Amino acid sequence: MRWRYSLQTKITLIFCVATIAVFLIGAGSYIKRQKESAFNFYHLAISMAVSEDSRDEATNKFEIEKFTNEGFMLVTDEATKSDISNIYDERLSRKKNNGGNYKRYKEDEPKIGKVFIGENGLDFGIVVLRDDDAYLVLNQTGSERIIFQIPYADKNYTVVLVFGIIILLLCLLYIATIRSIRPLKILREKIKDFAEGNDEMEIEIKHDDEIAQVINEFGAAVKKIRSFRQARQLFLRNIMHEFKTPIMQGKLSIEMLEESAYKRSLEKVFIRQENLLNRFISIEKLGTGELTLDIHPYNLRDIIDCALDVIGERACDISVKIEDKKVRADFDMLSTAIKNLLDNALLYSSDKKVSIIARGDEITIINNGKALEFSIEEYKKPFFMQGKKQKESRGLGFGLFISLNIFDLHGIKTEYAHDGGKSIFTLKF
Repeated sequence: MRWRYSLQTKITLIFCVATIAVFLIGAGSYIKRQKESAFNFYHLAISMAVSEDSRDEATNKFEIEKFTNEGFMLVTDEATKSDISNIYDERLSRKKNNGGNYKRYKEDEPKIGKVFIGENGLDFGIVVLRDDDAYLVLNQTGSERIIFQIPYADKNYTVVLVFGIIILLLCLLYIATIRSIRPLKILREKIKDFAEGNDEMEIEIKHDDEIAQVINEFGAAVKKIRSFRQARQLFLRNIMHEFKTPIMQGKLSIEMLEESAYKRSLEKVFIRQENLLNRFISIEKLGTGELTLDIHPYNLRDIIDCALDVIGERACDISVKIEDKKVRADFDMLSTAIKNLLDNALLYSSDKKVSIIARGDEITIINNGKALEFSIEEYKKPFFMQGKKQKESRGLGFGLFISLNIFDLHGIKTEYAHDGGKSIFTLKF
């Protein structure tokens, strides 16, 4: 089984796509939430920097405690303070060189992170190194400078938790689904064994889902079929025994008679009865798929000669043209199939003459007569004629049914045509 046709592969791909999609949506939501939170902190930082409430009324200095209460972290490391101050001074100098007119902070200010001047003349600014690393720089009166690290986002992991639970549920659902379909592999192997003739299997799955119910129903069906097959075999053995016994007794009784036309007539009757019985056995085996072939290389002339020998005295009405050729076949089965075709050709020939020509990879059987009532494919079906068809037909078609199926088992292609009042059967090896 190719992987792209596997049901398990398709389910795995579906769950992988769903998991990746949920992860990307969750990650996008989390990042968006973090950025929105960071943006809010930037606005809060600037709002507090320009607000009079953030300063001491007496000294007009920023009150550190009010910033720390909002989550801003005071930077005490001198090296970090120095680096941030240098970046801030560079931006402040660049701003002054561009005209010296500084606007006040506005709520819709699009360039957060730049340097601003408040109404009181105190400059402040935000230095953003990256999205999750930003600093608020506040210049007190005089040369004092305070630097706070701005929180990147709220420590709210609700989004992570929700999408994490969804991904976990998807994984659990995937595992449960794979466990549910795993018995299908067992069912496939059992069906394969059953198709090969093994009906002694036992299969039962102790689950309550639909797949388990299908498998258990298959197991129950196998048990029923096994019981039917055993009953059929017992019936056939008994009936074959009951039919063969009187035939054998009759043949033994005939041997005790003196040679005469009456004895020969009786011999033909019992031989015909035995042939009919063997024919019905072949029909039964073909119908159940139990007929097997013993394939070996043979000369085609020998196979046809065997068929002609079984036909007996009527073989003198058959014109034979055979080229020597080796074929791989079951000798008895193929000779029987050819014999059946020749029998039918003689029976339904308007002049009781038949020609058989074996040339190259083809055997052609020709007789004068009416065309077949049905297509040749119909004759491959056992007991296909019912009701009106059977009454109007020239026979039940058992001999042709056996022959056509034997040819199929050999891989021989059968063609039929009716041209110029002649029925033509062609066998192609």
